[in-house]
Amino acid sequence: MDWNSLKDHQRFKDKKELDLHVRSFLYKRKAALSEGTIKVLTFIWRHAVKFPGVAFPKRATIVKGTGLSESTVVRSLRCLVAEKLIEKVTTKKPNGRQGGNLIVFLPQPDLFLPTDDTPSDTLPDTPQKTETPQQDNPQAIKSTPETERKQGESSFSNVVTFDATFLPSFIPPSFIETSQPFVGVEQVLPAWRTVQSAFKQWKLQQPIEHYIDKINETFRQAVFAYKKGMVRTELLRYFYGGLMEVFKWVARKEGFESGDGLIFYDWLDETHL
Repeated sequence: MDWNSLKDHQRFKDKKELDLHVRSFLYKRKAALSEGTIKVLTFIWRHAVKFPGVAFPKRATIVKGTGLSESTVVRSLRCLVAEKLIEKVTTKKPNGRQGGNLIVFLPQPDLFLPTDDTPSDTLPDTPQKTETPQQDNPQAIKSTPETERKQGESSFSNVVTFDATFLPSFIPPSFIETSQPFVGVEQVLPAWRTVQSAFKQWKLQQPIEHYIDKINETFRQAVFAYKKGMVRTELLRYFYGGLMEVFKWVARKEGFESGDGLIFYDWLDETHL
């Protein structure tokens, strides 16, 4: 393999930028992914460090490294391609024959991550010397970046209550009203990201807001099934599956009404999940 050509497929300048995009994807979509898909993603992510965003493990290597079956690995890779996190690139050898396949991570639009409260690895500035030795004041509390951060969080939480008014304005109010009582304010955004991800899989004729009543109904049905113990997976993952079925039905209905070539679509292909 021509190592120099691998750089041509890089979409990220360094590992830090790659990690930012993958973590943003996971924050929004992890609940809708299977455990196998997450294992495969983690494996290829770790193998995309030398050339940030470019991995080239063989399928057998992924199977051995994850302990999954070959069919599960193939299905997981297809899922990540459909989610537009990765793409497969076929290379050619100098003699013109087909070479190995590359797995290329793609930049994610609309990056979103919760605030990173991880303390900095750098040391704080050296404090100035005082005339009174520290050991002469045993009651004094040692100030550190960590304690200062916690004190700041405490004072902030006493002033501001995190409610629905802090959510992004692109989330329809009716969806916030429907989902918030069941998942809490902090999970409303991931729930809406789940809707957006399912919506992107289908070329529907109207914007996403046009289908908000069906989306809300699907969420309520998912919550009912989850609360009744009828669901063995996570709520948002089950919600995603329900949305896929609803959007599939809507796409079929719109196609029949408009006559826009649905005759060429393979409705027997259920590989979207």
